[in-house]
Amino acid sequence: MNRKALVRGIQLIVAITLATFAYILYDGVHSQEADLALGLANLSVGWLAVAALCALQEGVCGGLRLWVLCRVIDPKVRPRTGIISEFVLMFCAGVTPGQAGAAPSQIAVLMNSGMRFADATTASLMTASCTTVFFLLTAVVVFTLRATGQMAVMGGPELDVLLGVSVATFGAGFVALFLSAAYPPLLHGIIRLLAPIIRPPFRALVSAVARIPRVGPWAERILSRPGVISAGLVRAVDDFHRKFRIYLRQGKLAYFAALLLTFGFFVSRFAVAYFLLKALGLSTTPDTFVTIGPPVVQVILVQALLNFALYLSPTPGASGIAEAGSAHLMAPWVRGAFELPYLLLWRILALFLCMFVGGLYVFRYLGTDVLEKKVKEVAAEKAAADAEPEPELPQG
Repeated sequence: MNRKALVRGIQLIVAITLATFAYILYDGVHSQEADLALGLANLSVGWLAVAALCALQEGVCGGLRLWVLCRVIDPKVRPRTGIISEFVLMFCAGVTPGQAGAAPSQIAVLMNSGMRFADATTASLMTASCTTVFFLLTAVVVFTLRATGQMAVMGGPELDVLLGVSVATFGAGFVALFLSAAYPPLLHGIIRLLAPIIRPPFRALVSAVARIPRVGPWAERILSRPGVISAGLVRAVDDFHRKFRIYLRQGKLAYFAALLLTFGFFVSRFAVAYFLLKALGLSTTPDTFVTIGPPVVQVILVQALLNFALYLSPTPGASGIAEAGSAHLMAPWVRGAFELPYLLLWRILALFLCMFVGGLYVFRYLGTDVLEKKVKEVAAEKAAADAEPEPELPQG
């Protein structure tokens, strides 16, 4: 990931977000309802600050969650490293489609602090499993409330499909992760099965990129050693299995603490919408029935539902989907002149604030070539590992 790619990602997010805002503003002005000045006339700076603190804690609590899990296998990791890696993760997740850049960027920061690749990857996967557990439990709660008639939001059938896809996606990932960690031959078998199918198109792709000077040596090395990728995957699976057993023996309490931190920062992130309502001087009681519980609980449940769409969005930063989904689901609270101010403030706090903090670290690393140096070190380590005798792929 280079500076040019990051800038393109940021530009794409801003362009899609501004286009969505422009449409909402045009639609509102056309119907003589939206007036940004009117919507912000009674803005409370105090409540806005509370909302900002709730947004920022995601990086802090998320980083502490990673630190708790990292120190099980590497006690030298500092809390500051975990917090920085979480903000960097949020920045790279926001500028890449489907949040594809999140995990690699976090692992790079951990390795820059001195962690081994296998240790950093294992801790990152364990962190991801905490997020998956939260999503699965949230889906069960929302589905139960909807099935019993205790949650009524617009777009019923579409939301049921969204919940089903979310449960299938996160459930499959959760099961695959832990089955592979507990029983490596399972993933070994999948690698053995897929390797002959994937190898021809992969080698064709590597042959094409071998003409690029910067990656040419790497590509030639891959082409000269057939099976090196599958052998490397086997080693990675075995490394993860060994580290996973450490968590089973001595990391149960750390994993439970990480789960609590996961629930804490998600609930606090969802509460940003509630405090924005108070900041804009809006009633926190919806004008139609939404779900059971006090107003803050109702807002958090609606934000949890919206979160499924954001995580599964293919656009960088969920741009477009975030604005449209929020306007749709928050309609019982936010209408007319307050729609655009709410969306603007919610988008800034829920995404761009933490991205801005993470971006400061990312551009600092890129400006001093720290990440580039780390990439070269990792490439050297992998080249040394590739020179070792390749392990035999299991036959069953």
